[in-house]
Amino acid sequence: MSSFLFNEIERLKRIFNNVPAGIEVYDRKGVLIDINLKGLEIFGVESSSLVLGISILENPNLPNVVLSNISTFLTLPEQDKRDFANENFRDSFSFEYSFDRVFSKKYYKTLYKKESKYISSKIECYFNDNGIFEDLIMIFLDETDRYQEQLELKKFKLMFDNISSFGKVGIMEHNIEEDTFIANEQWFENFGVLKSVKTDLEEVYKYLSMEDRLWIKSNYKSVPFERIPLNTIREKQFEVRVDGKSHWIKCVWLLFKNEYGDNVILGSSIDVTEFVEATNRAKESENLKTKFLENITHEIHTPLNVIVGFSQLLVDTEDLDEKMEYNRIITENNKILVKLINNILDYSKMEAGITKVENEYFDVSALAYDLFEVFKIQNEKCLTCNFLSNQESIIIYSDKNKIRDILNNLLNNAFKFTSEGFVELKMDDLGQEVRIGIVDSGIGIGKEQQRKIFDRFYKLNDFAQGSGLGLSIAHKLVNLMGGNLRINSELGKGSEFYFILPKKRD
Repeated sequence: MSSFLFNEIERLKRIFNNVPAGIEVYDRKGVLIDINLKGLEIFGVESSSLVLGISILENPNLPNVVLSNISTFLTLPEQDKRDFANENFRDSFSFEYSFDRVFSKKYYKTLYKKESKYISSKIECYFNDNGIFEDLIMIFLDETDRYQEQLELKKFKLMFDNISSFGKVGIMEHNIEEDTFIANEQWFENFGVLKSVKTDLEEVYKYLSMEDRLWIKSNYKSVPFERIPLNTIREKQFEVRVDGKSHWIKCVWLLFKNEYGDNVILGSSIDVTEFVEATNRAKESENLKTKFLENITHEIHTPLNVIVGFSQLLVDTEDLDEKMEYNRIITENNKILVKLINNILDYSKMEAGITKVENEYFDVSALAYDLFEVFKIQNEKCLTCNFLSNQESIIIYSDKNKIRDILNNLLNNAFKFTSEGFVELKMDDLGQEVRIGIVDSGIGIGKEQQRKIFDRFYKLNDFAQGSGLGLSIAHKLVNLMGGNLRINSELGKGSEFYFILPKKRD
């Protein structure tokens, strides 16, 4: 071996062992052949000799869906491996890593006992120059410690940017006294202008109607002179018309004084075009249009106000823990907005008969278990959560994404309306069919309400968050999948929503 090659190998080894992420390398059979120092540190292993030779397929902590994909990948013909990897290993994933499971399964020897860590991970597949698969590489980070200030500040900025990008939420701040205008790119995009435009009112809002521009100007001009209470919230929906095409923007503004006594306007905006169009279609065909508009307006108003209010708190506070909490609240309310709009769109598509069914083979028990685990982790009411299945694996040929949507809607309702007791997800393999049920000890549903429970926009509680579309969407999706969503419930004693699907649906 030449000295150059030797030095290059040594350099790569140093890089491998000093990167701040754990790295594991598995061979073609899924057997661990190498692990870096960071990986040993994360898993509390004193020497690589204690873990080399273990199989990734026996990992007691990896999500079932991930293990299933790895097992399938390793057994595929060589020519099919790359396409499968590109399709199934392209996204990173996070999971709880329990060392209690490691100990009980005798997977490897570790310094940790009953601790748990939260790991984010990404799987990469290495193919040589001839296109032959050689190694499975797992890259992972220990994200348990959330108090490393520098890392968390960077993560916070990234998360805040992602909120804006994901939800198309524009944020602006205008200091009236200093006449300084700051906004993210999404704010300008929502109003149809480039970020490089002059930041005066006439340019930023030039695609609004004259009436709307006058409304904005009059409100701005009144700020320094009128006795406007602090924390005053003003909201308005605008039609933005660019090149003959219109889209709709919902805005909320908050007026406050900063630490220097300056009047500052903080605003948020979100594109609600699809929501408006879906609303118009609903208004044309529904006798419930008035109640629907009241519900939706309330549902949008609440999270938008939260986003604006806590965005200001983010600007003002220097405390890292408070920043993380405010960021969590903003993220939750952003998801509420997106889910609300998506529900409207999904229902409209089903009403129009353009919803497609895309069948594939998958383990429905693993899918249900992983989704239930997410709700279980997010459970803040100390509910008892049980996952029950008469088979460890139930393979069906159906639409995976639609079944996930059905379960998500049903579980969301179960956890929302259960304040104490339990929530159970039950899977039963019936041979040619599979029965899936969600049982809770919540408020229950009376006989009269059960007759309307699957009607669109029907809500058991008008004061609870939601558009009243979740169960209606779930009901339509179950019918689309060849089943029928049913309910067993008694007022004050809990409910069970269940459906039976064929294992193979053409």
